[in-house]
Amino acid sequence: MRSSLAVCLGGLLLLTGCASTTDSPTPTATVTVTATAPPSAVSFDPQTSGKVLADRIMARAKPKTPGTTISAVECKNFPDIKVSTHTDCQMIVNGAKRGYQATFTQRDGHYEIKAQDLTW
Repeated sequence: MRSSLAVCLGGLLLLTGCASTTDSPTPTATVTVTATAPPSAVSFDPQTSGKVLADRIMARAKPKTPGTTISAVECKNFPDIKVSTHTDCQMIVNGAKRGYQATFTQRDGHYEIKAQDLTW
């Protein structure tokens, strides 16, 4: 009886050791990747360049003095956006027409604006 009990227990251990387990599958992690959009190509048109520049200046105008209003920005059309080229602009600041010169800086497409006498 002992030997049959030992065989029975040994067989039982073998069966449970080889039995497959039915664990639930591990959920896969979701990975989200955020990619920045590629830079948009700037289409340059010398016939409308002044209007585009004036719109950008108006959109980014941040007067240093509170209560200052800027309106009616106009820039002359220019043939190129290369470093050191410039164009004349005018705008109305607090009701008075002022002249400015937009000079393209060390990076193509970037500019700085300096006051000047009205040119038109």
